Amino acid sequence: MKNFFFLVLGLLIILGSVFLFFSRPVVPESQTKIIKINDTSIQVEVVDTPQTRAKGLSGRKTLPAGTGMLFIFGNPVQDGFWMKDMRFAIDIVWIDNNFRVVDINKEVSPDTFPQIFYPNQVVQYVLELPAGFSARHFIDIGAMVQF
Repeated sequence: MKNFFFLVLGLLIILGSVFLFFSRPVVPESQTKIIKINDTSIQVEVVDTPQTRAKGLSGRKTLPAGTGMLFIFGNPVQDGFWMKDMRFAIDIVWIDNNFRVVDINKEVSPDTFPQIFYPNQVVQYVLELPAGFSARHFIDIGAMVQF
C-alpha cells in the first residue's frame, strides 16, 4: 500500500511537471534585444507581427526607464501611430532601413488620441521610448541605431 501511494504521487508530480512545461506561454528570446543609439543602450521589446504591432504599448501602465518597444516592419512603410488606450506619454522615433533616425515625435501624450502621427518618409523601424528619453540622451534626426 505504501509503495502504491509513492508510485501514484511520483506519477502525479511527473504529469504535473509535463503539463506545466507545455502549458506555459512560449516567449522567444528574440522578443527582447539591446540596441544602441549614440552611447545609450536601450533594452527593447521587439514587435514584428501585425497582432503585436497593433497592440503595441496599449493598456500598459508604464514603460520603465532605459527600455522601449521596437516595431519591425518587413518592408519600408509610412504607417501612422496613435495613442489609443495609452496611459503615458512617449517619444516616437522613426528609423529607416539604413538604421538612421529620420524623424522624432517627442512627448506624445495620450490626450492626442485620435490624432495619428506619421513619419516624414518611409521607415522600416519605429522605436517607442518613455517621454523625454530622446531629449535626455541626445537622440536626434541623423543618429545611427546599432542592432
